[in-house]
Amino acid sequence: MTDRFIKLSEWMLAIILTVLLTAGAAMAGGIINKQNQSADYMRTLNRNAATDYADIVSYNPAGIMQMEDGLYGKLDLLYFGKDYSNDVPRFGKLEQDEPSIIPGIFSVYKMERWAGFFAFTIPAGGGELKYKNGNARTVALASGVAAAANGQLAANSVPSMFFYDQIDAGRLEVKQSSVYGFTLGASYAINNVWSLAVGTRYSSGVREFDGEATISATNPLPGPGGVPLNAPITPSIHIEEDADGWAGILGVNFAPDDKLNAALTFISNTKMEYEMDVKRDTLGIAPALGFVDGATHRIDIPGLLGFGLSYRFIPEFKVDLNYTLYLEKDATIDTFEDEGNSWDLGISGEYTFTPQWKASLGYMLTKIELSDDQQINEPEEPKLGANAFAGGVVWSATPDLAVTLGALYAMYDEVKDSRGIEYDKTIWNVSAGIQYRFF
Repeated sequence: MTDRFIKLSEWMLAIILTVLLTAGAAMAGGIINKQNQSADYMRTLNRNAATDYADIVSYNPAGIMQMEDGLYGKLDLLYFGKDYSNDVPRFGKLEQDEPSIIPGIFSVYKMERWAGFFAFTIPAGGGELKYKNGNARTVALASGVAAAANGQLAANSVPSMFFYDQIDAGRLEVKQSSVYGFTLGASYAINNVWSLAVGTRYSSGVREFDGEATISATNPLPGPGGVPLNAPITPSIHIEEDADGWAGILGVNFAPDDKLNAALTFISNTKMEYEMDVKRDTLGIAPALGFVDGATHRIDIPGLLGFGLSYRFIPEFKVDLNYTLYLEKDATIDTFEDEGNSWDLGISGEYTFTPQWKASLGYMLTKIELSDDQQINEPEEPKLGANAFAGGVVWSATPDLAVTLGALYAMYDEVKDSRGIEYDKTIWNVSAGIQYRFF
């Protein structure tokens, strides 16, 4: 058993190292939080009262005590197709379609009334993004540079016919935007009905932005050596920042009989103070934009309160109802103003056809509590409400082995701010996971 466990651990580590550079959570959750952390979540969208697989470490850790005794290891990979757009007046629709791959690793050791658990997940972040023709941020950057340059020309009595009047939105790449979460904790069964969980999560966040735009003038203004005084200008900025923080986890599970299960899980606010490293600033304009080398700013991962109710109407069929509240008002998120509290509400059904096969369908409504005008502060990944639909199957080849396949499609609410910029996105997902109980 030990050799098998070591080999599986090495395999999981290799896969994690392969996908870390593109990892980033993409859909369900609040302004910052992302709940899409496992393949079984992607087939149901409702895991707050689940008691079946090891991924409940992230959703209902107290429910672990309803699982069979043993050592469980679970590896999930989630692939997201992400179509985001900023429709900017005069520039049209500026889009990106760079996908993301998200790993999830979960482990549970349960014996009688005690259990320990571990998880590696991506609890926040937007993943890698590539706006090859720029986006609302690069347009704003170029517009600001053009305004400043035209102000200087005007101060030198240059006629307006020589002003900068052409903007190329350029490009914007979010090379990384991910938070890596490491969860560790324990669960305890008070009796057959009540169980508790306590744990902690360490989060390490990395954000990296690289963008540029170009401004030019229709009419060249002759200058010394034949170089126009109003020659094209290309502002280019490359910024990296990182932060880390801790959160506490508390959970309670209530299972009065074999039909009903209810659970409540609380995760505290994670203080994330990012330190900025300006790698490139071709015009020296980063400070004016708020990008100061060595400066710090807070983008916390808000705490959450997740409630779940599961009821098995017949042995083969159960329904789950979930509500998750993101405590954004109690967090510090310097990127936005007047945010929170966002929430998710979902329902799913699961039918077991045979001991080897079961299938599920799920729906979730996401409400984002953020004004439309705040989208411009992070236009790369618009924060939008959504209707999401999911489905999938689980194949249990043996009592110790379970393979999960899931898929999701999320339709987001399109919004327009007071500048006339429209923000929209669509996400689809395919996921796969494998769980093995070693003994």
